[in-house]
Amino acid sequence: MTKLLVIGETLIDLVPGPNGREAVLGGSPYNVAIGLGRLGAKVSIATSLSHDADGQRFKAALEADGVDLSCVAIVNKPSPTALVEEGTKESGPRYVFTLSGTAFDEPAPLPLPWSDDLTHIHAGSIAAILGPMAHSVLDAFAAARGKRTTSYDPNIRPMITPDRDKTRIDVEARVVLADIVKASEEDLEWLYPDHAPHESILNWLALGPKLVILTRGGKGAEAFTAKDHLIVPAPAITIGDTVGAGDSLISALLFAMERDGALGATPVAWTQSAIAKWLSFAVRAAAFTCKQKGSNPPRLKDLER
Repeated sequence: MTKLLVIGETLIDLVPGPNGREAVLGGSPYNVAIGLGRLGAKVSIATSLSHDADGQRFKAALEADGVDLSCVAIVNKPSPTALVEEGTKESGPRYVFTLSGTAFDEPAPLPLPWSDDLTHIHAGSIAAILGPMAHSVLDAFAAARGKRTTSYDPNIRPMITPDRDKTRIDVEARVVLADIVKASEEDLEWLYPDHAPHESILNWLALGPKLVILTRGGKGAEAFTAKDHLIVPAPAITIGDTVGAGDSLISALLFAMERDGALGATPVAWTQSAIAKWLSFAVRAAAFTCKQKGSNPPRLKDLER
């Protein structure tokens, strides 16, 4: 019985290690699905996995954390990769992607018509605006209107989508259909270089989302609705790295909202106090991930100590 569906890519992150490059399972939607599964959510992922050894690693890891694979296609193409280069503390890691000719090119099966149990659909990052799943995301969001809640994380990668004007149009087409949007300061500064992030968020709210989350790294996160603006500072921690922190935040936010009955066709009210509670939980999840090396989202017990 799936409650939440995540749509998007899986990627092998080739990260620097003591003995050369290490192949690490990654991709923002994969991280979100794993994060939800570890917290105990009933979650499925819609993606395409390679038949190769890396694809088998993805399959095993998703199953181990309780992610349903009924919307996964196994294809006869290699796994897509992202060569990860260390950046500065300000910029974070840099990526060089290999997507063409890989499993990224193949669409994932979506469970249409939707099961009555499905309450929420999340999509984000590369596959939400590029490749065969991009239109599937638009179709899924449109079909969910009034029946299920939706969330979107643009997770901009300028090296893949260098055309700023086109990317802005593509992102806004998804923002219009989403109930919840999460974006980083870097996302907004790249999309709208002539506007402050807060101004861009107000413009997004006018397009239709009910809740926009702004992540600010070590400064925590902010939540915006048509009526409210609240700030949740990040806890003081020793940072291992920031890989996957934003993914952990959105997965924990969705888990907390689902747990309180705040997702789906008839959600409880998104009051200021409720949003503050959900976002505080999410910021703690992101902080936990930042204390680790690589994207290693928390389990529920890690956040209840």
